[in-house]
Amino acid sequence: MYKKVDEVLSENSSDNYFFDDEFMYVRELLNDFTEDDWKYLIRYLRSKEDKYKIRLAYCIDEDTGMYGFNILLELLNENDEVAEYALDSLRSFDQEPYKNLIASDKAVIKKAEILQKNASLPVKRILEAFLQQNK
Repeated sequence: MYKKVDEVLSENSSDNYFFDDEFMYVRELLNDFTEDDWKYLIRYLRSKEDKYKIRLAYCIDEDTGMYGFNILLELLNENDEVAEYALDSLRSFDQEPYKNLIASDKAVIKKAEILQKNASLPVKRILEAFLQQNK
């Protein structure tokens, strides 16, 4: 599964095509990942381009469980655009255990607050929703 996900995320397809069509395919593949698939993804993620990381963050939701959750937390350490996508995807993790982890992690909340200061209006609204959800 990892190879299929890596291949799609690495493609030089247009963003419109990816965000309209391919992301659902990647999301389905991520939901079928084995522990080894997650380990490969985590191991090679640092060497990937920002476009890859943004696409990955966009595909992760609560169905990916703790592996997806932890990857999104890791992506918060990347540049602002990658971090914004990671925070947007973290909004899908709205079950109590995840909300408690986010609320107790002051660095995550601080990152969202910092990004919010200079964000465009649409991103600002996403970050406001994230912060409101994780009070």
